[in-house]
Amino acid sequence: MAINVDKKPFDDERVRRALSLALDRYDMSRTLGPITNLDMVGGLLPPGAPWALTPEELQELPGFSKNHEANLKEAKRLLAEAGYPNGFKTVLTNRSIKLPYIDLGVYVISSWKKIGVEAEHKIEESATYSQTRVNRDFEILINPYGSQTVSDPDELMTHFISKSPQNYGRFSEPAADKLFDQQKVELDEQKRIQLVKEMQKEILKKAWWIPGLWATRLEVRSARLRNYEPMPSHWMNRQLEDVWLSAK
Repeated sequence: MAINVDKKPFDDERVRRALSLALDRYDMSRTLGPITNLDMVGGLLPPGAPWALTPEELQELPGFSKNHEANLKEAKRLLAEAGYPNGFKTVLTNRSIKLPYIDLGVYVISSWKKIGVEAEHKIEESATYSQTRVNRDFEILINPYGSQTVSDPDELMTHFISKSPQNYGRFSEPAADKLFDQQKVELDEQKRIQLVKEMQKEILKKAWWIPGLWATRLEVRSARLRNYEPMPSHWMNRQLEDVWLSAK
């Protein structure tokens, strides 16, 4: 979820962290997994990628501890400290597509109620949603993203640098910007992995972005399909002129 940090109270780190703490991502996976393809808890890069945070590293960050009662208690404490002991009202803007948008939005809104945050679920058709996102006419926005390649940080982590047009919340985290610049020129693979992990931690510990879940890619194909090569992303291999259907 993108957070418009130019709108109060989202300029306050305590509020953003509280919103992330309120989400039990492990229950979310158990709840949404069977009815959607949202089933993997992860950071800013997909689980299994070389640059992804491990489960142990994630659990040190707001909203990823498995002690959810303690998370809720801390979320309420942070809201009270920020001046919102009874919570506040906000608007969660979403796209009018059931998967992965609407089901995730419903779960998130239900979770936030537990800390006193009442979110209106504003659902927009795709063209309006896209314009809202570009214009930054939102408070919080369900904004899934994925990779067209192999989840390389040079592609995906551009969502989280200060001057990127994909940074719809328009937050600025100089430490993350510096780490991004360092990793993109680092030739040592292990050093690059560590730089990318540190960048993710800088974003997540201040809750500049609120992760939901990563999706397992599902693809249903006819047994008659021939000469088709599955790809890791639905954005790839859309040129199907050499694909054909057999008689049986």
